[in-house]
Amino acid sequence: MSDFEGVFVTRADIARSAGVKRPAVTNWERRHTDFPVPVERPADLPGEAEVFSAADVLAWLDLRTVPANARQPGEPEGTTYGDRFRASLGGARSRLLVKTVDRLADVEAERFRGELSPTDYITLLLSLLYVRACLPDAWQEISTEARESLPHTGALLVRLLAEAVGDGLGAAHRTRLDALSRNLRDAPLTDTVRQLDDTGPVDLKEHAEAYERLLTRYSDLVGKRAGDFFTPRAAVDVIADLVAQDGDGVRHVHDPFVRAGELLSASWNAVAATEGRERVQASGAGVGEHPLMLAGMNLALHGVPDAALCTGSAALSDATGPGPEQDRGYDRVVTNPPFNMKFTGSVDDRQWRYGPPPRHNANFAWLQYAVTTLKPGGRAAVIMPDIAAFSANPRERRIRAAMVEDGAVEALIALPAQLFTSTAISVTVWLLRYPEGRCDEVLLIDAGRLGTPVSRVRQELTPPNVQRILTEYRRWRADRAEGRPFSGTEGLSEAVSLDRLREQDHLLSPALYVPGARTDAPTAGDSSVLAAQAGRLAEAQTRARDADVAVERMLERYGL
Repeated sequence: MSDFEGVFVTRADIARSAGVKRPAVTNWERRHTDFPVPVERPADLPGEAEVFSAADVLAWLDLRTVPANARQPGEPEGTTYGDRFRASLGGARSRLLVKTVDRLADVEAERFRGELSPTDYITLLLSLLYVRACLPDAWQEISTEARESLPHTGALLVRLLAEAVGDGLGAAHRTRLDALSRNLRDAPLTDTVRQLDDTGPVDLKEHAEAYERLLTRYSDLVGKRAGDFFTPRAAVDVIADLVAQDGDGVRHVHDPFVRAGELLSASWNAVAATEGRERVQASGAGVGEHPLMLAGMNLALHGVPDAALCTGSAALSDATGPGPEQDRGYDRVVTNPPFNMKFTGSVDDRQWRYGPPPRHNANFAWLQYAVTTLKPGGRAAVIMPDIAAFSANPRERRIRAAMVEDGAVEALIALPAQLFTSTAISVTVWLLRYPEGRCDEVLLIDAGRLGTPVSRVRQELTPPNVQRILTEYRRWRADRAEGRPFSGTEGLSEAVSLDRLREQDHLLSPALYVPGARTDAPTAGDSSVLAAQAGRLAEAQTRARDADVAVERMLERYGL
């Protein structure tokens, strides 16, 4: 709802607040059929002139950019008449930072990035946003330097930026920026800094929105490797809500493959909303200092204080596998690990609660890691490719069965295909818990048909469909708490007993059990054939991914 609902303005008010002459308003009315129409004048409003809804006028003016020759001193490029109107009536300028960042990253990127590669330029923009929002003293130094009359090559500004990032996130996170400052010869970064500084006071929420939009742009640039950075928003929203259930006493949220921090920040905020921000820790591990730097900035912009980030691995090994009993320390574990990566760790049975994973695939290494790093009473949510739920590989089948029998598996939620930008693979959220040695049933939700196409190769989960999933889970939890049997929803959910899971060799694919399941759902009889086909597909996808990354790195090396 607008801050100006119930506020009325005359044509003279519109002209004055938008910074134009009175005839300009009449001209707008005459030339634009979508200009707001006068509304009925309230009886208690003095005067006789026709009045308009201020909220309607603002919405219309927000779409009109002030021409360069009509901008007032101090107004940056991209200012709208709505910005003037809102400020005149006592409101803040509308998303001016977001608009400026969009322009800098898109239509005017070539003018502002100079010799920088597109990815390096976006990295600098991301870093500048972080410093502007979270380190005001450092930003003041950078912006003052950018406004000095002496010409700059940009290298000095990047060095100042690197120092600020190091102070905010830790010295290890400034490596990429240090390298840029040494190699940078000519880039108009002073203009970039000025453009961002001219947007005026902006709250943390708008900084975070602008940062996320830049991350999306970064995803477009890095192509196939975007899978190393991002988790679809729908999956993030589902997991954050799930792990916030029964959040009393939660003190630590951990993500062992933190990507850009989107899953950890959402989960931490969901838990902290109940527990209090000062009482909940956040930690994570990632691959490479650059992704960790992006994650650290993203977490800070989303209000996560002092997240402990360290270097991890894309494929679990002896160093990152489950540790001894005293290493269990997390109330919540959330992660979207790499899919179907080779397992490089120990195959010693003593290292793994449910048995060592097969060499060809680390999926069940990640699942076991999540379970064995939980505190008693803790819970985890892990995104897995669908194949993990029905794989016929002997080791994976034994691990899956042992996890179910031990009570480590609470629910599986199959999400629609094509949620990810870098792969069409379907995924399932595994909701896990600290095992207590017993299991009576597992909740299975098949949300595969809830996706909404947004392009030929992409689907999304709308907020109402996300809520359908969450409502189903809460209803199951409520029935269990009251000792009632859960009545699933046809085509969506079913609570499956342990005996039935045993009959089906502990297959966990929701589509196998949910009444009215999808017509493309596997059946128990063809599960082994399907698993073999899925295994070959996963191996082919892994090889293709590796080849894509190798080609892109080679092209970057030659500046292509």
